[in-house]
Amino acid sequence: MKPVGVARACASLPLSWVLTVCVGWPMAGLSGGTNEGVLSYTVRSWQTDDGLPQNSVYALAQTADGYLWVGTREGLVRFDGLTFTIPDTSAAPELRRAWITALCTGRDGSLWIAADGAGLFRLRDGILVRYTEQDGLPGNQPRYLLEARDGSIWIGTEDKGLAHFQEGKFSTYDQRQGLGDNSVRCIHEDRHGVIRVATKRGLSTLLANGSFTNQTGFGAGWIGNALRFLHEDGQGNLWVGATDGLHCLRAGGRVFYGLKEGLPDKVINALVEDGAGQLWVATYSGLARLVDGHIVARPNREAVFGDLVYTLFEDREGNLWAGARDGLYRLTPARFTTYTTQEGLTGNNVMSVCEDALGTLWLGIWGGGLNALRGGTVTAYANSNGLPRDSVLALHHGSDNTLWLGMEAGGGLEEFKEGKRRSWPRQSGFISDAIRVIHQDHQGALWVGTSSNLCELRNNKMRTFTTKNGLAGDMVFALCEDIAGNLWIGTDGGLSCWKDGHFTNFTVRDGLSFNSVDALYEDRGQTLWIGTRGGGLNRFKDGRFTAYTTRQGLFSDEIYEILEDDFGYFWMSCRRGIFRVARKELDDLDRGTIKVATGTAFNKADGLLSVQCNGVAKPGGWKGRDGRLWFPTIRGVVAVDSRIKTNEKPPPVSVEQVLADRKAVPRSGASSSNEWRVPPGRGDLEIHYTALSLQAPEKNHFKYMLESVDSTWNDVGPVRTARYNHLLPGSYRFRVSACNNDGIWNDTGATVAFVLLPHYWQTWWFRPTLLAAGAVLLTLMYRMRVARLRELERLRVEIAANLHDDVGARLTKVAMITELVDHETKPGERSKPHIQAISRTTREVIQAMDEIVWTINPKNDTLEDLANYIFQYAQEYFQNTSVRCRLDMPAQLPDRPISTEIRHNLFMAVKEALNNVLKHAAATEARVTLAVTPGYFTLTIVDNGRGFVLEPTRAAGNGLRNMKTRLEKFGGRLSLESTPGAGTTIRMEVKAQ
Repeated sequence: MKPVGVARACASLPLSWVLTVCVGWPMAGLSGGTNEGVLSYTVRSWQTDDGLPQNSVYALAQTADGYLWVGTREGLVRFDGLTFTIPDTSAAPELRRAWITALCTGRDGSLWIAADGAGLFRLRDGILVRYTEQDGLPGNQPRYLLEARDGSIWIGTEDKGLAHFQEGKFSTYDQRQGLGDNSVRCIHEDRHGVIRVATKRGLSTLLANGSFTNQTGFGAGWIGNALRFLHEDGQGNLWVGATDGLHCLRAGGRVFYGLKEGLPDKVINALVEDGAGQLWVATYSGLARLVDGHIVARPNREAVFGDLVYTLFEDREGNLWAGARDGLYRLTPARFTTYTTQEGLTGNNVMSVCEDALGTLWLGIWGGGLNALRGGTVTAYANSNGLPRDSVLALHHGSDNTLWLGMEAGGGLEEFKEGKRRSWPRQSGFISDAIRVIHQDHQGALWVGTSSNLCELRNNKMRTFTTKNGLAGDMVFALCEDIAGNLWIGTDGGLSCWKDGHFTNFTVRDGLSFNSVDALYEDRGQTLWIGTRGGGLNRFKDGRFTAYTTRQGLFSDEIYEILEDDFGYFWMSCRRGIFRVARKELDDLDRGTIKVATGTAFNKADGLLSVQCNGVAKPGGWKGRDGRLWFPTIRGVVAVDSRIKTNEKPPPVSVEQVLADRKAVPRSGASSSNEWRVPPGRGDLEIHYTALSLQAPEKNHFKYMLESVDSTWNDVGPVRTARYNHLLPGSYRFRVSACNNDGIWNDTGATVAFVLLPHYWQTWWFRPTLLAAGAVLLTLMYRMRVARLRELERLRVEIAANLHDDVGARLTKVAMITELVDHETKPGERSKPHIQAISRTTREVIQAMDEIVWTINPKNDTLEDLANYIFQYAQEYFQNTSVRCRLDMPAQLPDRPISTEIRHNLFMAVKEALNNVLKHAAATEARVTLAVTPGYFTLTIVDNGRGFVLEPTRAAGNGLRNMKTRLEKFGGRLSLESTPGAGTTIRMEVKAQ
């Protein structure tokens, strides 16, 4: 690890939030000066309103799991790039709001923490241990920490010298052992294992015998002995930060850097060497860096470049972190450099860009005319020095080194050649609309695409083409000449190809994904690539279109321009930014080996001042001779080196918290098998996870799955929480993986195993017990029901017997007496009709009583008893009438139970049917038939009477309606067939019980 320097705090001066900006040098990469190739950086800052405990940051370290630890004047926090988390300090409450002066990570995963006045702490595997003077630490004011190659820890204190912690014990070194001063500012171990110590009085070197040798001067020119920092660079040079500046001790002598050499301040707090070999220097008045032996510094509104910086740290991804008086800063190499009016442009709304044969970059600027970038300087051409308009749209550099300019509507066409300008006449019939694109073909003809047509200028003669001449659309956006000399035209109505004097058009009907074509590019393999305004990217090869949209992973379905770099990537622009995708991934999509391409999108975090690119005019992008790609935006022109260093570090993934039923599950709940044990609950689970890629954490993407619950991975983008509801008790495994800002995935990810403990009613023993108890209960209930049914049956028998023996006998006696009185009463007497009515009513009541007794008597609850009763009733009903009754019943009926409800309702329906035959059918014969099938029995009553016409719209009579209602009560079905003069058939179908 690289040691981190700490200086005593000065007064805290909180500053406001600092927006992300590009920190670079004017015209870097364009000029031939000393700043050629100097990297630019984007700066992002965090303060207390973002979660820091306090703005003054004194110490930084990154543990093996990827977290950045930040030490402030009022406590320690852990940072994942988005969220600050205060660690659990319940085991050592002295650390809660302590002034953190130094941090150091150990090979065993430990984080060592120096806290002013509170001593030394070690955090490992979530366990916090404190060391103080009582444990052998020389004083409770540690100021600097270093882990040596042997794994031991060196601790520098404020005024008690040096401590060495090895094998659980402290050893102390101070002035008695020859240490130059007891106030230790920095400890360094060089490549040979030699320990050097910076103190207030010079440089001390630890000898093999345990004593120190001291050096208080470095030859001529040495001013002071108060040292503050030590660092050995990659070439073995020793850099010494002091109160008078920066000293470099090397084989050839000493090199000194002070205010005259460009340092912001002569008091040095820290120094770090980054992966690019640059040395960053933290001073009392800001940050500076050394590139190739030169100090690169410039005034900047960012506080980190002008205020007190305490400490510096480079993380595993190459980001530089600075702890300053007013907050935490991250400096990330800027992938893009933006040039605006601050760098000399005459306007920020750049419409088009191209480069000529001499390497001059030309910019068409809306409202700013034409700008030429040559050798780091800007030359402007505008209305004030000859241009007809200041609003330049299209540009084109011809084969004869002529620069063509297309203006806004009414501005016409301009020609620049050998320092001379020519305006083409704008008389009637010449180009008067806004010129969007210009192209000179291999035969020398100039093609001009406007907002209303396509024009060809050949031999000073103009031809105009529109949809009337066969063009796909009138508004022309893009022109591209392929290697065969065919001209491809992108319009608002589709894609056109001009070949042999006529147009061939392609639209969505031919496979094009969208009719509005904004960009055209032919690659080295003679494949035409088409950017559309809403249908993504199209590949046209061998007469067939293949589309790639956001569904296949493309960042945008709107494409303004297409460029190809030398490393297999397509770069595209849109109104939402610039993005790239590997050509290989598009090929893999065609082969079906992948389903989604992993592209990379770039935005303000990458150095863009605005994400909105311009696509109104062409070229909307340009690949320079040096390999850089240029894109016009509404806030300047953007340059990017296509050899951009991809972040190849897969991000570590961590599961931070598990919540069950909205309550945190403590990690102490994990069992010996590393399974978290979740107490019984509703089965609602919430899992919080993160990825430790700090370069652009907002671009980290995640996918997760809960095994045995999810059949596939859930791709959730930047979401860092997984939620599940109503999980059943049992064992589960949760897996989560993530990718960094460049789409590099950590496929291993993180895995959490946990057990959802059941409620007692969800345990394995509860169900058998419940089943057994249920069986006992059902047995008791069955026995009670049987007993109740038997009692009910006994009551039914008793009621039937009482009705028959008592009420029936009395009614029979009344009938007999009434008949006797009727017999003795002479005809003609006035009482005789009444006596006869009493006699008839009594007999009817006796008959009804007999039916009731038969119905409620449980002895008759069988199919055979029902059939016998109905057939006997039918035979007696037609006695002494003109209707002959025929009965047809199987010789043997199954022993099938029939409920009281069915017997009663079925008999009443039969009775109604027999009554209709006798009273209304005028029949001479009636047949009653019983048929039995495995699932049903059917009772059929047929007569040979007059019949009637069945009318569907006619309401049935009360008799038929009553019969139907009675059968429907128990699920039976009634059907009726009747033909005038041929009788009537009634079928009553009853489902077997």
